[in-house]
This record gives sequence, C-alpha cells and structure tokens, in this order.
Amino acid sequence: MQIVSHPRRMQRLMVGILPAALALALATTVHAQDSNGTTSTNNTAACKGTSADGKPCKPDITQLDTVQVNGVRGSIADAIAIKQSSPLIVDSIVAEDVGKLPDNSVAAALQRVTGVQVARSGGEVNTVLIRGLPDVVTTFSGRDIFTTTGRSIALADIPADLVERVDVYKTNDARSIEGGIGGLIDVRLRRPFDFKDDWTLAGTANGIYSRNAGHTDPFGSITANKIWHTDAGKFGVMAAASYQKQRYEESSTFNFISDLRDNPMGTGGKVYIPETIGSIYNLGDRARRSANLTVQWAPNDKTDIYFENFYVGYRNTYNNPYWIPLPVIVNGSNVTGLTTKPGSNVVQSLTADNLFTLTSDQAFQSSSDTYQSALGGSWKGERVTLSTDLAYTYSKASTRDFILDTGFIAPRITMNFDNGGATNATVTNADGSAFNLANPSNYFLNQYYDQWSHQTGKDWSWKNDATIKVDAGPIKAVDVGLRASWRTATNIAADTGGRPNISGTTAFMSSFPGMASLTPSNLLDGALYTSPNQWMLAAPNYLLTHSAQIRAAMGYSTAAPLANPALYFNDKEDTYALYAQARYEFNLGDVPVDGGFGVRRVRLNSTLQGTEILGTEQTPVTINKSSDVWLPSFSANFNLRDDLILRAAYGKTITRPAFAALNPQLSLYQATATIPASGSGGNPNLNPVRSSNTDLSLEWYFRPASLLSAAAFHRDINGYIQTYADSEVVDGTSYLVSRPRNTGNGTLEGAELAYTQFYDFLPGWLSGLGTQLNATFINANTQSPTGQRQDLVNVSKRSYNAVLIYQKGPYSARLAYNWRSRYAVAYNPGGAQPQSIYNDPVDDLDFALNYDVNKHLTLTLEGTNLLGRVVHTQFGNSQYLFPRDAIMMERTFMFGVRFRL
Repeated sequence: MQIVSHPRRMQRLMVGILPAALALALATTVHAQDSNGTTSTNNTAACKGTSADGKPCKPDITQLDTVQVNGVRGSIADAIAIKQSSPLIVDSIVAEDVGKLPDNSVAAALQRVTGVQVARSGGEVNTVLIRGLPDVVTTFSGRDIFTTTGRSIALADIPADLVERVDVYKTNDARSIEGGIGGLIDVRLRRPFDFKDDWTLAGTANGIYSRNAGHTDPFGSITANKIWHTDAGKFGVMAAASYQKQRYEESSTFNFISDLRDNPMGTGGKVYIPETIGSIYNLGDRARRSANLTVQWAPNDKTDIYFENFYVGYRNTYNNPYWIPLPVIVNGSNVTGLTTKPGSNVVQSLTADNLFTLTSDQAFQSSSDTYQSALGGSWKGERVTLSTDLAYTYSKASTRDFILDTGFIAPRITMNFDNGGATNATVTNADGSAFNLANPSNYFLNQYYDQWSHQTGKDWSWKNDATIKVDAGPIKAVDVGLRASWRTATNIAADTGGRPNISGTTAFMSSFPGMASLTPSNLLDGALYTSPNQWMLAAPNYLLTHSAQIRAAMGYSTAAPLANPALYFNDKEDTYALYAQARYEFNLGDVPVDGGFGVRRVRLNSTLQGTEILGTEQTPVTINKSSDVWLPSFSANFNLRDDLILRAAYGKTITRPAFAALNPQLSLYQATATIPASGSGGNPNLNPVRSSNTDLSLEWYFRPASLLSAAAFHRDINGYIQTYADSEVVDGTSYLVSRPRNTGNGTLEGAELAYTQFYDFLPGWLSGLGTQLNATFINANTQSPTGQRQDLVNVSKRSYNAVLIYQKGPYSARLAYNWRSRYAVAYNPGGAQPQSIYNDPVDDLDFALNYDVNKHLTLTLEGTNLLGRVVHTQFGNSQYLFPRDAIMMERTFMFGVRFRL
C-alpha cells in the first residue's frame, strides 16, 4: 500500500479504508455464534473500573462463559476488552498472570502492538517507537516518570514481572499529560486490591542463556500480597522485587567512505576509497534490580487511598573492542596493489606495506537509580468523583569511560571491501608468513580518552482531578483538573578528547602486566567471512582500574580529569496545567454516539544554565524562557452495533526538547591543514515540537476475544528536532557548527490494520489455535533547515507482526514474527561522507512455551532472535557502492519456572 503525503490525499485514504472495512463487517453475520451455538453481541472480560491513567471506562462488558480467561487467552481477551471500552484509541498488553507479561521486558512486549516499531541492541529491545516516533510520554499509573535528565524512562528498565498491564494511547484528550507526538505509554504496576485472594505469594525463577556470549544468568522475581478486612476498612500491602542479569555479545563490521581521491597507484584518475574500515565487538555485563511497595486502604466503598513506592537500579559494565585498518593513509609510497569493482571507480581491494593500523578498547561503566513515591486517593460519590496524587521522583546516574587506542605497523595488509557488507583485512609479514596479532609486544599505546559524568533529575508533581455528572442535554459529565510539576535536571561531566602519547617514549602493551587481552573469536557468528575475527586489546577492567598508570606513561598527570564547563547544564522547569472537558452521549438516528471535547492549558517557566566556550574564554550563560500553549482535543465514538465501533479523534500536542539539547554551550575548534573550522553545541533556542493529530479507527469485535480493526492517522508536525551542521560566523571566522535544530513543517501519516482471533470452533486440539496479525503503513517526512525534504529518522514505512498462539489444556505457546522496512538512522553533520545513513529491513522471530504442571507451578521456555540474521546499514547516496555496517545481534534462550501460592 502506498501512503501519499498530501493532506487531501490522506483524507481520501481515510475515507477509503474505513468504509471498506465497515462494508466487510456489515457483509458478515451480524451476530457471531459462540462455540455452544448461542448468539452473543459482545466479547471478553470487562475493563476493570478505570483505565490505567484514572480515566473511567464505559459500562462493563458482559463476560461470556465460553471464553477461557486464563493464560495467554485471558491476557488477550482483557486487552481487547480495554480497547473496546476505552473512550480513546488505545492498545493494551495485559499480564497473563502475576509475573508474566508476554515477553521479558515491557519494551519487548510492546513490539507486538499495532503501530509500534522497536530496535534491539545489547541482547534486548531497547528502543520503542509509536508510529515510528521516539517522542513518547511514559507514565506510571498516569503520573510522569523519567530517568535523570531524560524526558522518559527506558522501558527496558521496567521489569515485566512486576507489571499488570501496559496501555499504548494513540490519541489524547484534555486529561492527558502533554508531551508525545507519537503517543503515550502508561505502565500500571499491581496494587494490593488487584488480587482476588487475601493472601498471594508468586514469583519466577529463570536462567537466561545468551548464545553469542555463551553465558547463563539469573532472571527472577517475587511478589507477596496480603489483604485484611477490619472494622476500619479494607487494608492491603503488596511488596515485589525483581533481579535480572545478562552477559551479552554482539559484533559488527563497518566502512566509512571518503571523497574521490587520486589513485594511489599513480595511474591517473580518481577512485573511491574507504576512510577507515574495521570490526567491533559489543561485550556487556548488565544487571537490573527493582522493587515496589504499595499500601492501599479503603475505609469504605467510596474511598480508596494508596501509598506507592517504586525503585529500579541499572548497572552495566561493557566494552567495545575495535580493529581499524586505515586505507585513508595509503599513498604512493606504501601501496602495492589495487583493484576496482568492474565498471566503476570504486576500490574493491587494496594492498599496502608498513601501514599504521589501530586497535582500540572502549571500556564503560554506567549506573542509574530511579525512585518514585506517590501518595494519593480517590472518592466516588453519586454525582462527583474526586482524586488527587502527590509524587516525588528522584533519579541519578553516573558513567565512567576510558578508551585506549593502540597501534601497530602491519608489514603487509590486504583489505577487501566487497564481502556482502563485511570487511576483510589480512595481515602478513613481508614474505607472506603469518603475522602474530596476539603478541602484545607488537602493540604500542597511541592515544587515550578519559571521561566521566554525573546526572541527577528531581521532580515534585501534584495533580487533582474531578468528574461531575451533569444532566445538560447530551452533556453527561464534566472533567476538570490541574497539575503542577517542579522539575530540575543537572549534568556534570569531563571529557579530555583524544590525548596522544607526549612522553617521548614508545610504550608497548607488553610493558603493562595484566593489560593485554584477546577478543572473542566469533565475529558476526560466522555468518559472513571476516578477517581477522580475533585481535589483541587492552583489558577493559585494566583500563578502568589502572587509568592513572596509563596517563603517566603517556606523559600526563595521574589525576582524573576535571569537570568540563562546556558539558555542564542545570535546567529548571516549572509546569502548570489546567484542563476542562465535557463528555457527551446522544443518538444519531439509531446509532449511539459518545465522546468528549475539551482543552488543556499549559504554562512553562524554564531557566537554562550552562557555559559558552569561545576559544579559551568561558562565559556562564543563563536563559529564562516562558510559554503558554492551548491544547484542544475532541473525540467521537459511533457505536454502529454492539460489536462495531467507529472512532474519530483530533488533538494538539507539544513535545519539549531534551535537556541536553537545550544546553547553551558552544565549543569551537580551529581549522587545521586537513580539517576545516568546526564546532558543536546545544541550542537553547529550540522550540517545542508541535503537532496537530487526526485519527480514525474502525473496530469490529466479531467473536469473543477477537478483533478486526483498521485505523488511519495524520500528524502535521512543526519544528521536529534533528541534528544538522550549518555555517556560523564567530569573531570573523566561519565555523561548521553541529547543533540540534528545529526543522520546518512535516507530516506523518499512515494506516494500521489488526486482526486477532482464537479458533475454538475447530475440532480437537486445533481449537487451541489463535493468531494475531497487524500491519502499519507510514509516510513521514520533514523540511530540513535548508529546505530539503527528508525522511524522519527511525521511521519505517512498513512494519508487520504475525503471532501464532496455542493454548489447550496445560500447554500454551507463542511464535512471534516481527518485520520492519528500511529507515533513516541519521543525517551526517557535513563532511565528506554521504549525508544519510539507512538501516536495511530487519526481522525477528521469538517464541515462548509454557507447561502448567498444576495450578501452582508452570514451566517456561522462551527464545529471542531465533533467525540470527546479520543486520545491515547503508549509506543513503547510491553513488557510494560500499555498505556501512554489518551487525550481529545477541540471541537468547530463557528457561525456568513460575509459581503462585
């Protein structure tokens, strides 16, 4: 399906898709029959009182006795019921049981949701995009949550074992926290009264095996809940904890392309030669620990009071060993051979003697701790419902990085650039005998980078909401409320840049006992032939614990670097929001219609503090900004039949720039003989990204726990933020300065199709089968600061999910396939390389198998990235015939038990 970008054509697309789906629905039997032959007009379990952000559900949906409501089927049935009863367009994931979302993390589970696209790295899903955009608000039970200086929390950090459900809101109303173009993801942890029994003890004990790394690590959780019924009301206490550890290994090869160069063979003409080529391992040891403690009290049937506490800690020690031949320095004095690809001037292979070659190890330690506590409650009268929530969030993070580049002289090196996206470089002695890449005496210390950082984020937020039932014609209720937030974000960091050896003495790796180490030997897991697949490097633990010795050996002070004022920022934001919304119901002929219309007014006062550096001069900068914005919204739901709903929604959103992007610092670098004057900095003049959003959705609930839906959406986006380089004149000198900048007008539009059904009408064991299928089609572009139309980064034009489900007796299983098309990764900030980098299409296959030993114990087996394909990126300019990267992701298998007493 081709999605066109003109707004009027998009409107015709919406008008075309939805009536077609409606015709399909009306052409089918009006009332589906259940497996007993009886007629039903609705499906699945009811929405549980309110949605995760406190928004009231529609009246309960009658639950059919024929629907199996445990395990994976119960999870999907509940998710469909939430979608059907929600006043907004939403897709949900509901835990099958305590400690059991469909995947290992919230981020991984979200990849099955229609319209969600993900990216994997470090052995897990770690990027979640709604309709291709990263501009997503993340909330916990309707309240904002974030990590340090970010605008959201990494969804991979939220343990799936502690989650009851996740709601993906694709439309907003006046009650929605402002901030997301793509949408809002609300995560709901359990509360004591969510449990049916007065006493519950449940948990998981798993081992996760990372195939590339060859390690097995623990993955587990425990949840305990107790409810008391007393004269003072109903009390509940729930405590849960989770621990996850994973060692992982991923690898890649790369090319970087230079401009045309004179043929180093001296035969005339110009040829394309890579600037650098090489290989990288990504080796990590990651752990997450989390806990939540919630106390809940209902003194009577109208009042509910809670005190919630959540913590998640993240630790990761990882390193990136590099192997980097440098064809850019090949010249007429050392080149001994060169071939080009047939019919082109692109080099295919190159041989040089006595060529300087780099290896490097980049060692990192990162940690973060995020805490959130909230005290709130609600009171429900006959005509008035009141709620309040006071929350405090504190998050801190630290990083420690030490990078050591080592070098050696390759007696003879032959580089081949035409190997299906992988690179080859064979090193030999001049006589053709093998050169020992594992001998530390061949490697000398060439350059180091020394970095550290500390970030903190704090926020107090308080919101109060009221819903008042009225009888004013079609207006049935009015929602009003206010929210105030006081947020700070601070960053302190040091970065020395590259420091070459100035000691006057060549320092060899063999002179430092304990430094030398070998990489793994399974580059790209053997999927493509690469050479070499193992080389010598500086051990990462040595780099982090013996930094002082390395500094001294290379002619510098042994002390750790001082904080760099250019990297400092301290930002403060005070946000105040008021909203009012009317909810209506009326009949349009024989069709019941309901929805809401309202407006949210948001005032932002901000103070940005940083340092501007011009040459050797440092100038503190303080910028005060204030803005007011009105965000209207409207929704209408046409209940065409009991099982058929047409929804329409319109709303405006804003997304604020990241705190780091607002840093007013500017660092300038003078021109050298080979590099023009350049600079980099933040941009305190960035404006929020504004979007006007239109959505249509047609949903047919044609059988119990079944759904067929079609949706179309259009976003007019103004000021999307991407990084570009542009000329800036400072003190009479022109610099090419890279900054995040607002783009011009852009659009994001597309369509979504989804189908879910269990085939319980089939005979015998086949009645346990079910499928979930969905597809998303997107066209997204924006206007660069120079007026050029460009694809939005990260947005795939097409993505598909196909999930085969089975549940029968004690067995349940899921086989899930995910595919997304090519997408832009980045636009390079000037220089010789092509101006865009694209990721080739990516697909993944995951599976899960569960066996219920009895009602208390379940055995589990899960696997991710079963296909194990090499992922490729390409330069966007077709005249460059070199690929950019070939990447092998980690593959995991998890096995264990889940219990509930």
